[in-house]
Amino acid sequence: MRPEGPTQDEADALVRARKYVKALATRQPTRLLMMASAKKAPSGIPKPTPSAALELAGRFRIRGINYSIQHDCPSGPVVRGWHEHIWTNQYEDRVVIVARPAPRDQTMQGLFRWGLKKWNIAIGEPSSRNQRGKEKKARHR
Repeated sequence: MRPEGPTQDEADALVRARKYVKALATRQPTRLLMMASAKKAPSGIPKPTPSAALELAGRFRIRGINYSIQHDCPSGPVVRGWHEHIWTNQYEDRVVIVARPAPRDQTMQGLFRWGLKKWNIAIGEPSSRNQRGKEKKARHR
């Protein structure tokens, strides 16, 4: 483990905590960053396979999802297909598990939404209970 990286417990706590996206980063991130990307497909493959990640300080991938035909896992068996990267003290982000649920929408946007839901991230400001009650009443009028 890199000395400046998070512990596994810190990474797990960050994933469990409810998070809210307020704005897009315009400079080097200092906190959590949710991203999705698609690399250029190798020759003969019709489209790129996208991936999504939750990074701490833009340097430590504490969670990620991507696809590979076969991915070796230093702490266990080989994983095939869609898999999630999990941060651990010993292996950092190299530990993988089968992605559950498997992403249905395998576009970049779909994987971004999968990550938002799986890693407990909401878009917008947290709303208070009073505000949520007012919104429900307004919808029923």
